[in-house]
Amino acid sequence: MDYIVVTSSCPFSHEKISSREVNSISVGGVATALNSMITKYGGTWICWGKGGYDEKYTSEELGKYKIKRIILDKHEKLGYYDYFSNGVMWPLFHYFRQNIKIFNDSYKTYYNVNKKFAYKIMGDINDNTIIWIHDYQLTMVPEILRENGINNKIIFTWHIPWVSPEFFSIIPQAKDIMKSLSKSDIITFHTKIYEKNFISTYKYMFRDKLKSKVYALPLGIDNKYFSSFNNKMINLYNIKNRKIIFSIDRLDYTKGLINRILAIEGLLRRHPEYINKFVYIMNVTPSRSTVADYISMKRELEMTIGRVNGEFSTINWSPIKYMYRKIKTSTLISYYKTADIALITPLIDGLNLVSKEFISVTEKGILILSKFAGSAYTMKDALIVNPYDINEMANAIIKAIKMPENEIKERLTNLKEDVETKNSEWWYKKIISIAEK
Repeated sequence: MDYIVVTSSCPFSHEKISSREVNSISVGGVATALNSMITKYGGTWICWGKGGYDEKYTSEELGKYKIKRIILDKHEKLGYYDYFSNGVMWPLFHYFRQNIKIFNDSYKTYYNVNKKFAYKIMGDINDNTIIWIHDYQLTMVPEILRENGINNKIIFTWHIPWVSPEFFSIIPQAKDIMKSLSKSDIITFHTKIYEKNFISTYKYMFRDKLKSKVYALPLGIDNKYFSSFNNKMINLYNIKNRKIIFSIDRLDYTKGLINRILAIEGLLRRHPEYINKFVYIMNVTPSRSTVADYISMKRELEMTIGRVNGEFSTINWSPIKYMYRKIKTSTLISYYKTADIALITPLIDGLNLVSKEFISVTEKGILILSKFAGSAYTMKDALIVNPYDINEMANAIIKAIKMPENEIKERLTNLKEDVETKNSEWWYKKIISIAEK
């Protein structure tokens, strides 16, 4: 079989930094898993070239596979990515109705960019090609392919949550999107609830049974990649004899960042005996730094952190160490190894691979995980919390701090078994085996 992988982002880009050309690797579990898959099986990776020098590399041979990049102008980028993908689809599929912004003609631009992806696929196809399309930025590609006579098998993998039928139907383009996705032969989600919501949505809209085969197959991480780093624990000389809580998130309203700070505040207010007993290291990665909503979100987060630190800090201790920057993978792994507790509490998340990465790396850690993260459906030995319940999160932190070593070991053993068994290779091989039947 021949494969075409289709994603909005490329596995790497050719960036322009100080007039020099630099390759920038895409960080993330999806990119890592797909790169492993296509390197093994070969084929073509079609994606949007966002890098400053990507126009020079619209077609690039990379051993067993090649990359074909689509280049967008500023108008296409705004309508396709900023306005429709991130202004409509992202908040819609995370139940943030108040953040949905309908811009004039943004869907038309989104559709036309999807057409560019579809035409690029058609230029690189043969009778044995399996087309594997990914995520909410490319929902119209299946129908455009079918309208142009492409009968090849199409897999569509959805990486974010799928909402209830009634909520999905609030946008004017709901039926068009659903009709297009249903042209795929195979559709995969990360959890059973998203699979169920999708099937219910189709029935709600069309009063008919969905013909596509739908599966819940959670993406795993590349264990070999993470075990290849021999990082030592970070020497946090000023945090000795204190429990270390760690989190890393992209700046986004779905991550529940402020609620975590309020949980720390509530814990210290109700249990002052924990003052000076822990440090929460909160790493936030910059995201959409020119968008007004994100600028105000960052300001509110930092003001809340400042208020809590101002109230509870002592001369030689502050409860929250806040970092707003990207960190290298090697540094991240060192934090995973050093942390006693990972606080991963998104308000909603399609999966959340950070939780799996932490478990893969840590030898002593306790995972506190939102029940609304997709990974919570399999990671039952984490401390599962409601991220909207500030007191429950605070109590989970106390429970983690006080947890005996034998319970930590038992929970970690079970979690590691899940993460190591259902890894990224298991995920893509499972989907490929279904597609090749």
